[in-house]
Amino acid sequence: MENDIADKYEHLLEEEKELSQKIATCEQCVTAVLGCIEQHSDSIHLHTVEDVVGLIHTISSDLQTELLHLRLEKSVMTSKLNT
Repeated sequence: MENDIADKYEHLLEEEKELSQKIATCEQCVTAVLGCIEQHSDSIHLHTVEDVVGLIHTISSDLQTELLHLRLEKSVMTSKLNT
């Protein structure tokens, strides 16, 4: 049983790392889009760019929520490993 919990905990650590990387990627994408606006605001459709940034933000928010649940589960696992 303890090995199962330890294996699950290791899996959660890997998932946490991947989710953090995905969130960082979303932030980099938003930064890139904002940079594009600064350079090309006269030649792009700003409403479309606003939609794109909003969608990236939604993805990031969903990932943040998933990360929160994962961290809650990881805390429970830590508690089980310590008892």
